Amino acid sequence: MAKKPAAGAPAWMATFADLMSLLLVLFVLLLTFAEMDVVKYKAIAGSVKAAFGFAKDDQLAGVIEMDGSLLGKAIKNPSPDTPRVITELPPVQTPQVDIEKNDTGQERAEKLENTIETVLQRMGLTEEIGIERKGDEVVVRFPDDIAFPSGSSQINEEFGAILDRVLPVINQTDGTVIVAGHTDNIPLSPSSRFQSNWDLSASRATSVLHWMINENHMDPNRLILQGFGDSRPIADNGTPEGRAKNRRVELTIILEDQQGGAKPGNGGSGSGSSAPAGPSGNGSTPGQQGSTATPQEDSGRVGTGFIRQSRP
Repeated sequence: MAKKPAAGAPAWMATFADLMSLLLVLFVLLLTFAEMDVVKYKAIAGSVKAAFGFAKDDQLAGVIEMDGSLLGKAIKNPSPDTPRVITELPPVQTPQVDIEKNDTGQERAEKLENTIETVLQRMGLTEEIGIERKGDEVVVRFPDDIAFPSGSSQINEEFGAILDRVLPVINQTDGTVIVAGHTDNIPLSPSSRFQSNWDLSASRATSVLHWMINENHMDPNRLILQGFGDSRPIADNGTPEGRAKNRRVELTIILEDQQGGAKPGNGGSGSGSSAPAGPSGNGSTPGQQGSTATPQEDSGRVGTGFIRQSRP
């Protein structure tokens, strides 16, 4: 008569189950201590998506995709618990501003506007960063929520990366660049290191100007610094949305018509001498020495006679 097997699982099953449990714990620990190379992972994932025809949608929290590369930190409202990945952007080919020698100031401004819009579209920031053209001026507006921490003039890493994409385009032109800081009308707290909104707006504009010179090697002779505080609002300060729009940094690029081969900054004279900044010792006024500008044309300019006031 055959012997009945013992009731329950075989004895070796308990040993096998213990071994599997220990292996599971081991792999969990290995995964916990492992450091994931997010950059390589995203590069490989992007290549696979492109090969199979999928859209390049970045699903990783804290990372946005630009031109197939990565920019550390999400720009839109990152939470304190969101993992932040800071990486260096690989070199990206800067779009060329197709400016012809005989282009008028407005034509050059239009081409610059279109090129900057192309850069912003590639970064997916057309809704966050404003750009408009006013005649021969191009105004680029950076809201403070992507540019600076609240109440600070220290440039965010993501804003620095954005500037590094936009400024090489501006650097292809020879126009004057006005860097202007703006705030809302809410007074600063007594504990702030800034005396007023005027001080804060000027300090933020100064930070951007230093970035332009130190990181992008822009010619300091073409840069102008302005701090307007809350005196130039573009929206109603009575609402949170309006105040958010008013807190901004603007880059205004002035591309005046070039006459006789003169570049902006020489007062329109072919001799290369600048127009005086104001009444001088000999009683001269802007536009009288080697300049064909009329008093009416100079009335809308400030300082040396070739920089127009940035309009709100």
